Amino acid sequence: MTAFPILDLLDQVTREPGTTDVTLKSTGHIAVCRNAVLSVTRIAALAETWSDSIRALLPGRSGDPRSGFTTVLRDDRSRRYRVTISANREGEAVSVRPLPNEIQSPEELRLPDGLKEYFLRLQGGLFLVGGVTGSGKTWTLASLIKARAADVGGKFITIERPIEFEHQDTDNAVFHQREVGTHATSYATALEEALQEKPNVLMVQEIRRRDEAETALAAALSGHVVVASLHAYTAPTTPQRLLGIINPNLEDFGARDALAACLEGVVLQRLVPGFHGLVPIFEVLYFRNDRGERLTQMERLVRQGNWIGLRQEMEISRRHGMMQWEDSIAQRRAERLIPA
Repeated sequence: MTAFPILDLLDQVTREPGTTDVTLKSTGHIAVCRNAVLSVTRIAALAETWSDSIRALLPGRSGDPRSGFTTVLRDDRSRRYRVTISANREGEAVSVRPLPNEIQSPEELRLPDGLKEYFLRLQGGLFLVGGVTGSGKTWTLASLIKARAADVGGKFITIERPIEFEHQDTDNAVFHQREVGTHATSYATALEEALQEKPNVLMVQEIRRRDEAETALAAALSGHVVVASLHAYTAPTTPQRLLGIINPNLEDFGARDALAACLEGVVLQRLVPGFHGLVPIFEVLYFRNDRGERLTQMERLVRQGNWIGLRQEMEISRRHGMMQWEDSIAQRRAERLIPA
């Protein structure tokens, strides 16, 4: 039986503006998320040819199907997709996110005013980008990294799984992009190896495990600029989330002191429905003022584990460029991007 043309289907449905992800199930059901609204249909031919269709889509897949598989695919039209396949009660499901071929600028992504300039000034330390799955963290990381490469230059090492955005070397910037599972056995191993290469900027796509968090923290303490993403819900609790990965009981005061000493900034983002597609909103925490001076009260609050205090500090520190969800929503409404 002829395989179902999954890539042709993806090309068709993701060309519609606002399409953020597509889910295909071995039952033949197809769920398309567009502008935060999900629509589900069923194609019998997909169910009938599922095994052959998946082998055609993912010829490199191997091993136990229960272990899952994530990769980036490129079709013959040069369109790129992040694809994850996993087992479930009914069989299997494939989750797909369309990826742009070009890395958008901070201005195109509507990142907060001043964020790019703050990131370009960093001389070392840890910068965290947080949010839920599908909130655009990887897009923000890629955009900031590209902007720094163009303005400051240097040696950039990225550790990803998978590599979603492809950076290009320039006259003053060189990139080593490493994919866990392809170029390194684990995030922690890749991080340790990267430190031997003397990078100016080290980017970690997603911190999930204790060894990854500890190595990233050690790299930041050693003077590297480390930018990393992780799952989190608000900016003030993102440091707490990182510490929780290191020690779920939050009893590691040494880690808290280390994080307080090297944390430079936190950006949290969400996507909300707007008039013309999804619109990003942000929370921002900075640990330096516009003169580059350390905001010692921010460092003290992290050292104390006073996350409520961080929220209160955000409210009174707008002059330093800090931002709460309410500020970002008000700005988007003033820009007529989202409804009042």
